Amino acid sequence: MTPSSKLTFAPLYEQVKKAILNRIIAGEWGPGSFLPSEIALAKEYGVSQGTLRKALNALTREKRLVRYQGKGTAVAVLDEDSSLFPFFLLSDRNGKRVYPLSQIYGVRLATPSDAERAALELAPDAKVIHIDRVRMLNDFPVINERVALPTARFPHFNFEFDKVPNTLYEHYQIHFGITVAHATEQIEVTMPDSGDLKRLNIERNHPLLLVTRTSFDLQDRPVEFRISRINTGNHVYRADLR
Repeated sequence: MTPSSKLTFAPLYEQVKKAILNRIIAGEWGPGSFLPSEIALAKEYGVSQGTLRKALNALTREKRLVRYQGKGTAVAVLDEDSSLFPFFLLSDRNGKRVYPLSQIYGVRLATPSDAERAALELAPDAKVIHIDRVRMLNDFPVINERVALPTARFPHFNFEFDKVPNTLYEHYQIHFGITVAHATEQIEVTMPDSGDLKRLNIERNHPLLLVTRTSFDLQDRPVEFRISRINTGNHVYRADLR
């Protein structure tokens, strides 16, 4: 690729940022790989180091790159903390983040619901993988959750309960080469159904927070749809808006 190819009216650093991201998506630099030096990249793209650094900083803010003092810049690798806490927004009422553990009670091939088909942009004959689980906070069941994955993006998914990890996004990156870059959520209030009563051990008149999320990869393609039914009796949904 030549640095000046396909110029647009976007700021120059945005063009460089997009070019670098495209190379990450193409697999030229995999998770954990170090990029060439700033001097080398600036020369390759025909821009100043300041412009190049601005592009790298933007990708770092989006958590697609990690800057290491004295070592360079690497493609971000998802671990349990980095794959969980940017997307897991429950805390106790004092604002303390709580680490969830999962109890799997179902993994199966399924016909998608209308909502799943629309969110994941599935073909009419497509199937999904359903992962049904309860998420425990401080040993109490708090979230009754269903995760839907398109089978086309997750071939050879292991359906054994004990093979489904606690942090799914890390699993997607390591085993399927899919990095979750961002997600959209819709939040509303609902009343419990029979599954919630059984798995969350709550009363029938206890309202739940209903969070519907669609997650997207680095190319903005939908890769996961999940519905979380949350008992907020002892926890709050806390978002940091910047």
